[in-house]
Amino acid sequence: MDDGLADSARRYVETRHPGAIGSLLGGSTALGLATPSSDLDIVVLYPDGGPNYVETSSHEGKLVEAFIHTSASISWWNEREAAACRPILANLCARSMVLSGEQCAIPVQRAAKKLLAGGPPPLTSTERDDRRYALSAALDDLAGTSNPAERFAVRFQVFRSACELLLRLNRRWLGNGKWLVRHLESVDDQIACDLLKWAGESGNAHELRTLAHAVLDRVGGYLQEGHVRGPKPD
Repeated sequence: MDDGLADSARRYVETRHPGAIGSLLGGSTALGLATPSSDLDIVVLYPDGGPNYVETSSHEGKLVEAFIHTSASISWWNEREAAACRPILANLCARSMVLSGEQCAIPVQRAAKKLLAGGPPPLTSTERDDRRYALSAALDDLAGTSNPAERFAVRFQVFRSACELLLRLNRRWLGNGKWLVRHLESVDDQIACDLLKWAGESGNAHELRTLAHAVLDRVGGYLQEGHVRGPKPD
């Protein structure tokens, strides 16, 4: 952790949000992984009944992404994102450092850690088959195009679909961008290791298809014909 960045984040809260009752610094800076291009991810807490929005601005030469919340809005977002298996706000709060207002900020941090530790809801048969279908369809698209730009786009779609299905099978949270990779790194599974290796070293479409089919084999294999989404009448 760069103490200078933490001090800058505190000054941001003091000057831009004098009515705040607490704040936390999360993201790469709190994890000690900040790069010159990293922004400051700051959760700013107001009393219940206060505002709830996200604002990107600059402060002392750094971009700041400020998540303005109350305890009630944090609970609402945590519940919504946990149901979708993508706890973006909880990830931010759980892996944060308290900047100000410990009495308000620490309970938010603890609640986020508890939510993450409990893991996502179990994979249902409906979600399993929907994800199985989506990955199968993406594999068909990959096999059916020779356009280089299309192949590039579809390879990522196959990779992401395979990773997310594997994460759900291992009852891990989902994530976007860097967090997709970080969650996959937490899985003790050879296919997860092979997918990460593929992304970092290969990019070969044939290897990706092999890995994606290995994931599908865990849930019954390729699925297209016969799959039904929604309540079909008799």
